[in-house]
Amino acid sequence: VLLLSPFVPHFSEELWNALGHDSSILLESWPSHREDALVKDELLIVVQVNGRLRGRFTIDADADDDAIKERAVTDGQVQKFIKDKPVRKVIVVKKKLVNIVV
Repeated sequence: VLLLSPFVPHFSEELWNALGHDSSILLESWPSHREDALVKDELLIVVQVNGRLRGRFTIDADADDDAIKERAVTDGQVQKFIKDKPVRKVIVVKKKLVNIVV
């Protein structure tokens, strides 16, 4: 309700009173944010084979490039497309995608 008050002040004041507050919503302080809530624990990594989307997986945000490469090459969805072909190159774009060239 506090976040609505700049856009719809009269309606948010009515809601504020309906929620049981005695003071005006205009006298309340603005809510603060937490920095730790903005940090992601896991990343969604997209896997491409020869530039085409072939899978995605989640991995810890602190994983290094080697762990991401290993997970991408051993992923079940990706294995269907690279099973009989030699892998020439594995390109990792930090925290976004892995491109496997076969």
